[in-house]
Amino acid sequence: MAAALSLASATTAAQEPAGYASPFADNVPTRAFPLFAMMRTADGWAQALRDDSVLQTLTADRAARIPTGPCTPSPQCLADAWVWTDADIALVEGRLRRLVENPKLGKALVAQQMRPSGRFARYTALSDADLVAAAWAETAAATNRVIAVYAKGAAPRYPVIDATTFNMALPQMTDILSAHGVATVAQAKGTDLFFDPALRYAAGLLQMNERIDAGNFRPLLGGDNAGTNRAIGSMNWRGKPYTALLVFGHGPEDAQSRTGVMGHIRLSIAADMFARGVAPFIIVSGGNVHPNRTPFNEAVEMKRLLITQYGVPADRILIEPHARHTTTNLRNCARLLLAAKFPTDRPALVVSDHRTIQYIGSDVLAQRNLAEMGVQPGRLTPGPDQFTLVFTPDPIAFHAEAIDPLDP
Repeated sequence: MAAALSLASATTAAQEPAGYASPFADNVPTRAFPLFAMMRTADGWAQALRDDSVLQTLTADRAARIPTGPCTPSPQCLADAWVWTDADIALVEGRLRRLVENPKLGKALVAQQMRPSGRFARYTALSDADLVAAAWAETAAATNRVIAVYAKGAAPRYPVIDATTFNMALPQMTDILSAHGVATVAQAKGTDLFFDPALRYAAGLLQMNERIDAGNFRPLLGGDNAGTNRAIGSMNWRGKPYTALLVFGHGPEDAQSRTGVMGHIRLSIAADMFARGVAPFIIVSGGNVHPNRTPFNEAVEMKRLLITQYGVPADRILIEPHARHTTTNLRNCARLLLAAKFPTDRPALVVSDHRTIQYIGSDVLAQRNLAEMGVQPGRLTPGPDQFTLVFTPDPIAFHAEAIDPLDP
């Protein structure tokens, strides 16, 4: 009972669309691979997956691929054994389509979890079977991408800040990947589903590389944001044309500084607007980004400065501590505006220095949004001055970008 109450409390503070509360923990694996969490918890699915003889055979075949001794080319061969092959992906898709044909199973997974969660929002127009198939293909590709980057040394989209922490050319990599593979196999459980071994391997790679950013500060509307979340719920919104001021971080490139130069400028602009009553809340957005693997979080540091240097009350500031790029600043703020139940009948204001505002409102960023996230997280229009843009969030922002496990 205590565990159930704890989970219920956590899900109510999670970053979810209105009307949806995920029935699973809010952590790195469930953020990066939500389909697996949903298949595990949707009524009837775990047993149906375990009972499927084709998936049982696939699980055994995949286990047999894992080297029990030296292999070549090493160390890549040690990681390749965990990858979902094209044949694997096609076989699983066929089995999932068959299971979704069962009305009870289809309702439990798609109608009660996948669609209301928003995490597959790009696929809302698809039929249930096609939605599950698209989500599975995306999830398998994301698993393979984690293995490619964090076990085989492939370059991520932004290698300066997202790459592996290991030198893949070192001879020790064979020992490291061998140890990880043996440990992963040993952690197998009788209750495992067909995806669990690969999920465990990929999640372990993220932990080994200290790339667990997506699980930090969860549940997002609890912890540091709990007081502000309560203040939002009790706010009298009469006469307030904007919900919040959105301030995006600027990370420094030196190890001593906690906030980049442009970050200080943006904070001074936002603090002045807050003092003038332009909006009753400030959302600061930015993760642990620059320099690579910095211990300083942009959103946390911006909140600290707003309180200590500008006197902004702590319960008027929400932190969005995960974004690593301007694209995800917008997307994550859209999610937070909707999850925290800000009024939807009025917009927020993006606040920045005048040059960055021009970039945020440009076609260049709009195209980058589509290229990197596959969605436009909201609508941007000119603001009342050179430092602002009017922003209306779109629920499609909840779509989980599985290819970016550091901030999906």
